[in-house]
Amino acid sequence: AVVSTQSGHYGRDLKEMEPLGWIHTQPNELPQLAPQDVTMHAKIMSENMSWDGEKTIIITCSFTPGSCSLTAYKLTPTGYDWGRQNKDTSNNPHGYLPSHYEKVQMLLSDRFLGFFMVPAESSWNYNFMGVRHSSSMKYDLELATPKEFYHELHRPSHFLNFSSLESVDADYEDKFA
Repeated sequence: AVVSTQSGHYGRDLKEMEPLGWIHTQPNELPQLAPQDVTMHAKIMSENMSWDGEKTIIITCSFTPGSCSLTAYKLTPTGYDWGRQNKDTSNNPHGYLPSHYEKVQMLLSDRFLGFFMVPAESSWNYNFMGVRHSSSMKYDLELATPKEFYHELHRPSHFLNFSSLESVDADYEDKFA
């Protein structure tokens, strides 16, 4: 089922579902919730009335050497108001305060099942592609299992580099001959 982000129509597959939040993957663990995440979450909530501010959260997933760290946050009412009105995308926007969010408890369990909404036609992971993600991007979402973090779809330039190596004319010793 394809979910349209432009029309606000989420299809029959999501009619009985309750949104719980979204996950932001990041290369480093930060000491606080990034102001860009406060702004993004506030805008999602303001555009989707089914997102309850007391129930929907942001989970940051930080990839650290040998592990990953998960932290869950919810916006405070002042954080929601600030994020909805914020237009400054810099790292230190005017008016941003640590009181705009609070950490919340997260329980990881196999007893509760959820789903993922992933981009229908492209990568969800822009970690390997430089500055290609933009908040003004248009895309459709679908219910699916996300591709793994290191999937080739997320890093097309890596595979282009490999294909150029194959075109090099060189003699290789066949160790199995």
